[in-house]
Amino acid sequence: MGTRRSNKILILLPVFVLFICSTEAASFQPVNFSNFTSNTDSKYFKLDGDRTSIDGGALQLTYDSINNGESDNFFNNSGRIMYYQPFRIHSGDDGGEMLASFTSTFVINLFRQPEWEPGHGLAFLIAPNYSLPGSSYGRWLGLTNSSTDGSSENYFVAIEFDTRKQEFDPDGNHLGLNINSVISNKSVPLDPYNITLSPNDTSNYRVWVQYDGASKLLQVYMLKVPDVDFDLPKPSEPLLNATINLKDYLKAESYFGFSASTGDPYIQLNCVRAWTLDIDVVPKKKDWKWLIITACVGVPVLIILLICIVVYMKKVRKAKVEESHEFGRLKWLPGMPREFKYKELKKATNNFHESMKLGEGGFGIVYKGIIHEKDHDQSPTEVAVKKFSRDNIKSKGDFLAELAIIHRLRHKHLVRLVAGERPKTEDILQIITGTLPVPDVPPFKPFFTWPSMDPSFSISSILTGISLSSKDSNTISDVSKSQKVTPRLPV
Repeated sequence: MGTRRSNKILILLPVFVLFICSTEAASFQPVNFSNFTSNTDSKYFKLDGDRTSIDGGALQLTYDSINNGESDNFFNNSGRIMYYQPFRIHSGDDGGEMLASFTSTFVINLFRQPEWEPGHGLAFLIAPNYSLPGSSYGRWLGLTNSSTDGSSENYFVAIEFDTRKQEFDPDGNHLGLNINSVISNKSVPLDPYNITLSPNDTSNYRVWVQYDGASKLLQVYMLKVPDVDFDLPKPSEPLLNATINLKDYLKAESYFGFSASTGDPYIQLNCVRAWTLDIDVVPKKKDWKWLIITACVGVPVLIILLICIVVYMKKVRKAKVEESHEFGRLKWLPGMPREFKYKELKKATNNFHESMKLGEGGFGIVYKGIIHEKDHDQSPTEVAVKKFSRDNIKSKGDFLAELAIIHRLRHKHLVRLVAGERPKTEDILQIITGTLPVPDVPPFKPFFTWPSMDPSFSISSILTGISLSSKDSNTISDVSKSQKVTPRLPV
């Protein structure tokens, strides 16, 4: 039975190791911010830009205060606020074609005073890092600058909300799809939809950006929402549709967030008031080479280890069986049915306390003990307990011979062996009692003398029919001519 169970372990454990090595979870807790608080939310964002902040319940991408009269702070701002960790959006770096699907919704507010000329705009950004390019204010929207615009090394895709017309723009109120440049690949004017990105009042717009990795379809929806309720349903028709393979333009590991800019004299507040992002992260390709190496090296080692454990357990079990057989020989002796546990003897002798010591025998010390039976109706039994020393006893054979010869002795003045405790790691114990109660001995008196025996006592009557070897002879002491016996306890 034990071997069969071991075989199951040997089979199942390597399989379990292979399963663990070949499995890699691609879990992600969606981004969900109904508003923003600097104290609790700063740890989730990377801010870059002199005027960026988390303030007033929003991500402030450019200067946000209109109450201190420092109007110069509004000019030529640019900033980025990106989520603190990147997401794996395609498997191109592994030679694969997998693309992540994602949905992002956010609420933007591009406020301006009636006397301000709006500019320049805000963008939803997917980029390889959260670093803000130098001199990216004005027309560059915090995305690029005059020296990097249009470079394939930019590795970004953005949805721009542009409030200032440039020579390459359709107008000063549009959204666009930007790839590595502020020149949009596709633009959608917003006036026909009755949307003004930067009106001279407080207007909030909720935006949905959806991408299907299977069809490679990117869609943008937009809706004006009241200041107190951002949870209006998505419109039925998107404002922008574009088919784009993000793997061709983005790093596999990319950051999501926002960028914005102001110019001179064109200024506005650029803030994001709420944001959610739900993305199906693309798992990394399994490294089968290392998995095979791990299996080839690790599994044999585990098998060898398990074989060693099985062999060791068999040896321990065999030793226990042999020990049980040896002690079983004692149980064949008539009148010796009982075996005590070591803890029972410790309790009976008060943990072999010095005050319970009666004397010393040939191989150890003898203690007085009180055995309390489980049946409380029976009175306690006084016994003598001999604790063998491993330093003195030569072998288990000595122990067994000792018990056997003591058990054969029968006389009214000699105590009788009633039980034993099989050899342990440290101690070998035997317990004897007799028809005469064990006398009480003060703690300071290490030896005691048995009462005088009847003159008719003869040692030969005890030894009749018993052949004693030299090994057994130390069991009985000599008898003096005065017919007094001063024996040691059985040893």
